[in-house]
Amino acid sequence: MKHLTFFLLVFLASCAAPKPMVDFDPSHNFSKYQTFAFISDNPLMIAEGLPGVSPMLEGRMVQITENILSARGFTRVADREDADFTVGFTLGGRDKIQVTSYPESYRSNYGNWGWGGRGYYGNQIYSSTDVRQYTEGTLAVDLYDVSDRKPVWHATAVRKITKTVRENPGEAVREILGDMFAAFPPS
Repeated sequence: MKHLTFFLLVFLASCAAPKPMVDFDPSHNFSKYQTFAFISDNPLMIAEGLPGVSPMLEGRMVQITENILSARGFTRVADREDADFTVGFTLGGRDKIQVTSYPESYRSNYGNWGWGGRGYYGNQIYSSTDVRQYTEGTLAVDLYDVSDRKPVWHATAVRKITKTVRENPGEAVREILGDMFAAFPPS
């Protein structure tokens, strides 16, 4: 039973979504930031490889980001030139193939089933291969210092685009952006 529990914990840990990668300019003074705006009226750039993206996704991303930054004490301003920093998004995807090979036993002609059968001839072990195609999505968020006109913070998250994500993208975006901005502003 201990082994089963251990393997279940390892399996569940491996299923967890990877944490976003965050990069920033360590010499930049983020403590001066108070206001933000979005880089353009349409701050989401969609790269190739992601068909069928909902036109409402951009609005959700803007609203979720505004909620997160407002909760951290930043104020959204209408004019980008009046902001301390601007926010831009890039969304892309690519088709991937996952190949899994695993051992499989079969019943011999002498009536032995499964693993550990007894008898002179025993079980033969073969392997099966499972091939699955899926789409992997990448979301990048970039923050630009308005006065310096340069990028100062970048976060990237990569996730498998599942049926659940396609049916409820708002929840997935909320989770990903929350993870991205968890340590913003950097100290």
